[in-house]
Order: sequence, then structure tokens, then C-alpha cells
Amino acid sequence: MKMRVRICLFLIMSIYANNVSASTVEQLEKRVKELEILVQQLLQQRKVEPEVTESNSPSENESTYSTDPLSTQVQNLSLQVEEQQYLIDETSQVLDSSMKLAGYADVEYKGSSEDGVNEEFRMHHLSLFFTRQFDNDLKFFSEIEYEDGPKFSGVNDGSGDMDESSGTIFVEAMNFDWNYNQYINLRVGRFFTPAGIWSEDHYPPFVATQERPMHIRKIFPQLVDGVSGFGSTYLSNDISFDYNMFLGNGESSVSGKNDLNSNKATGFRGNFYFPVLDDLTTGFTIYNDNEDTANGNADKTAIGFHIKARYENVTGQIEYAKADLEFADSASDYEREGFYGQILYDLDQWALGYRYDVYDQTSLDLDKIKRHSLFINYHVNESITLKGEYHINQYDDPLIDDFGFYIFSISTYLGR
Repeated sequence: MKMRVRICLFLIMSIYANNVSASTVEQLEKRVKELEILVQQLLQQRKVEPEVTESNSPSENESTYSTDPLSTQVQNLSLQVEEQQYLIDETSQVLDSSMKLAGYADVEYKGSSEDGVNEEFRMHHLSLFFTRQFDNDLKFFSEIEYEDGPKFSGVNDGSGDMDESSGTIFVEAMNFDWNYNQYINLRVGRFFTPAGIWSEDHYPPFVATQERPMHIRKIFPQLVDGVSGFGSTYLSNDISFDYNMFLGNGESSVSGKNDLNSNKATGFRGNFYFPVLDDLTTGFTIYNDNEDTANGNADKTAIGFHIKARYENVTGQIEYAKADLEFADSASDYEREGFYGQILYDLDQWALGYRYDVYDQTSLDLDKIKRHSLFINYHVNESITLKGEYHINQYDDPLIDDFGFYIFSISTYLGR
């Protein structure tokens, strides 16, 4: 009876084998499960064959390999199945090592109470992720961002002059990862600065607001072109720690091509994970860049702290960062400081939240900005999110009027 079950499976699998190259391994596994259920249903409708007894068992003189047509057919089908299984394994390896495409996109409708600002649609992001896993240890990742519906048109006279241009095309990330073990791994290329929470977890489909907290990317840079070492370990049975240390070109408009001075930017971020509430993460970031060309060649030292906690449907997170900028003329020294606290309540497909921001550009009282943000998200499914958010900016400078602005958006993750 078992032999007939195998014959049914082998025969049906052979039908699909020619299309293995056009199917994913996941689809094949799903089909096999469906076929197994089908075979079981068929078996329930068949009568059980009589067991082999001494009277009908082969004699010692008979060949172990029967030459009857059914046995021959079974042997041939078995060989075909082995060949098809080999093709499936080969296809799995090709799929695992092939270039994979994902990304995200978002469209916004914006308005403001600020004088002279029009309501507008914005084709904000179309970002494409290209990933290739060469083997178990080596991986490539890149992100190409098309922001604000870029359009570039040149004058066709050989001059190279631009006739029309808008938007931005930008290589946001391009790096190679070498994964040695849990404790020691290496990343080389361009990557998002490991700093706090929002700097890395910033993609629109996965954050609560399109508008990021005010100090993000203004104290720690957005990107690093260089090398990073990272890993994780357990400090006890329940407490884990991960780290990321990095070395790269200083922040500048040409960091992808060269460094404008002989100094290198350095940094370290550490994260602790505690078995408190449903989830608790806290950590710190340290960053240094002497002769920071993006900030008037100042010697820049920055520190930051962050904490994120989740309990049932409520998630809260806090980030604080401060940078000291020292110049050749000490009278020009100043500090830059930022903070935000955010709370988010999830209810099925809905999420409601509030965030409070403070940002001080130059440590002068009149430069301080406060922002209150209210937001609501609706997750249509795991890939598409609808957002509505309203922000109020409050200025310490009496010459600048407070104003509010709102954003309605749809964002989608383009991967699986």
C-alpha cells in the first residue's frame, strides 16, 4: 500500500517538475502538502490490499527486482523523482543567492497655517532595496532613493547644461556584510549611522509619522561611509547587549568620493535588552568628528541616550542627543541639543499617538523650537499604512510666529 502512495506522489510531482525553474520553493512545498492531503483522501476510498504471507511471498530463487510492468514503472518513476528533487535543490540554491528587490513608497498631501505655504501633493519617496546573499557569510545591500518625483533633462547641444531638473536621486546605502558569528561581524560601505532609534528604524511604512523628530540627522549624521563592526552577546540568561562601532569619512557633501581632511569620524552605539514589561530596550551613542566640514570645521563630539518600552498595546520611546562644537576661535563654540518623547497606542489595525519635541540649534534661548504632534495610523494590511498627523511648532523667538501643519499620507512596503 505504501508503494502505491509513493507512486501517486511521484507521478504528480513529475507533472510539476518541468516548471520548477519558474516556481518558488515556497510554492512547491505548498503543492506537496496539498498533494499529500489529496493522496490521503484517495487512500480512504481504496480497499486495503492483503498482507504478504508465506504462500504469496517471493521464493528465495526469485529475483528481488521484479520484472512485472508495475515494478518497472515504479523504478522508473523513482529515478525521475530523484532527478526532479535534484532540480528542486538546485533551484533553491539559485533563488537563495539571486538578487532580491524590495523597497517602499509614499505619497503625501500637506498643508500649513504658515503664511505663504500652499497645500500640496508630494511624491515623497520611491526607494528600492537590492539585496544579494552570496553565501551564509557574505551579503550585499543597497538602497537607491528617488525623492520628490525626480526629473532631469539636459540641453542637447553637447554643453552638458541642464535644461530642467527637480527632485533627488540618492544612494542612501551600499554595503557588504561579512557575518562571522554572533559576536563579531563586519560591514563595509555606506550605512545609516548607528545612533539611537529613529536613525536606523526610519522607513515610512514602519514609523508612526512622516515627519521625523526635529533633532534627528542634525546632531548625529544621517550616513557613514566607512567600516563598522557589530555583534551581540548575553550578559546573563535574560539580559542581552549588542554593539556597533564604526569608522568613516567625516560628514560632507563629497563623503562618498573622498574625505576633506585626514581625520576620521568614529562612533559607538550600545543597546541593552531587559526582560521587563513585554519589551524594554535602552542604550547610548557616542560620536566624534574632528574638523567636521559640514559644521564649519568644528571639532564635534556628540552623545545620545535612548529607551523604548512596550507593554501590551502601549509603546513609548525617548531619545536625547547633545553635540558640542568647538572652533579655533573659542568664542564661536556652541552646543546643539535635541529631545523627543513619543507614546503610541495600538488597537487592532489602528494606532494613536502623541510626540513632544524640543530642539535647540545653537544653545541660544531664542533658537529653541518646541513641537507637539498628534497622529493616527490605519494599517490596511501588513504592507500598506494610511497616516494622518498634525504638528504645532512653537518658537521662543518672538519674531517668529507659531504655526501648525498637517500631513495625510499612504505608505507601502514593496517587499514580501
